[in-house]
Amino acid sequence: MRLSGKVAVITGAGNGMGRSTALLFAREGAAVVIGDVDMAGGQSAVAEIEAAGGRATFLRCDVSKEADVAALVAAAEQRYGKLDTIFNNAGIEQPVTPSDQVTEELFDRVIGINLKGTFFGCKHAIPALLRNGGGTIVNNSSVSAFANVGGNISYASSKGAVMSMTRVLAIEYARRNIRVNAINPGVIDTDMNRRNAKLAADPAAVEEKWRAITPLGRMGTGDEIAQTVLYLASDQSSFVTGIGLLIDGGRVAT
Repeated sequence: MRLSGKVAVITGAGNGMGRSTALLFAREGAAVVIGDVDMAGGQSAVAEIEAAGGRATFLRCDVSKEADVAALVAAAEQRYGKLDTIFNNAGIEQPVTPSDQVTEELFDRVIGINLKGTFFGCKHAIPALLRNGGGTIVNNSSVSAFANVGGNISYASSKGAVMSMTRVLAIEYARRNIRVNAINPGVIDTDMNRRNAKLAADPAAVEEKWRAITPLGRMGTGDEIAQTVLYLASDQSSFVTGIGLLIDGGRVAT
């Protein structure tokens, strides 16, 4: 098992990519601390992990609130004695909106969760990782940091900033045995994307457009994301730091 004896924190793990990653990490031997605002989703993820013989803990966590994120990291050390890796996954979408019509409230909400939430996760994980002699951080950025179709300025801005944050921290802590990387998913079949599609006048057309802009001709899956996060969190990527790994079905290559 690639994470045997490890302890992981995963934000936004009640659903979607975070949940898939939490389940995989547990199967690979990690004790997982799940943070999410969705209590039902977080608790059911823990129940599923425990039913399979794994170890997991859930704390309600709003990543836009620093105290919540600090408590999540503290829970890992208190319950399992250390922290080896954190996957800063929690995020929200921006409804497709012309940029000159984006409200301050919408912009602040997206930035608060996607960017500040990732910063809080890194900020509070780093001291715990240092106490453990090092470890790994994986941040969830997006293909939107590299390729866009417009109408999502707050989302794309937040994810581009996550990439910059990832590089800063990778260089800053490389000599202290902390590796920091990001994933950049394309269109993934998640609750968030399904919810976003339903806001459109023709949801089926939106999903067809997503498939059309992806050279592989389909949406990715949460399990495919989880496998990539596992690679970056584990010793398999021991000489990898400061990158954003595209999982986009070839979209940026176009």
